[in-house]
Amino acid sequence: MKRVLSFVCLFSFALAVTIAAQVTAPTAGETPAGQATAQAPAKIASDADYATHMKEIGQLNGMLGKAIKGSMTDEASKAATRLEVLFKNIHGYWSAKKVDDATTAAQTAVTSLQEVQKALAANDLTAAETARAKFAGTCMTCHTAHREKLPEGGFRIK
Repeated sequence: MKRVLSFVCLFSFALAVTIAAQVTAPTAGETPAGQATAQAPAKIASDADYATHMKEIGQLNGMLGKAIKGSMTDEASKAATRLEVLFKNIHGYWSAKKVDDATTAAQTAVTSLQEVQKALAANDLTAAETARAKFAGTCMTCHTAHREKLPEGGFRIK
């Protein structure tokens, strides 16, 4: 009986150590669940960089909406802050290409995200959601005008 109990204790300890080794604090570039996230470069130098920005923006926009609806102001603020950085990069990209409507849309997104952050700081979730909806509205305008669907899937900048 003592052998069985010792074996069960040893097995349980080994299992706990194995699980603890797998569940570690997230490192830079990871979500709390341990999943890697796309980290956009500071400047958009290529179509691949632009695509990386867009993928991260899509994820963060979803997180922002859920966080506001769930009254998670800290998470919403982090997402809005990161989105602002990304859209400043997007603004620079379109500005360099001298595409006025896309440049304006990116600036509108930045301004809307700043409004989201201001509303979150005041704990005004209704105003935060209104500003988030304004931000999200800029996306489709630019997508419709400046991207095309590829036959093999995905999109390309026009």
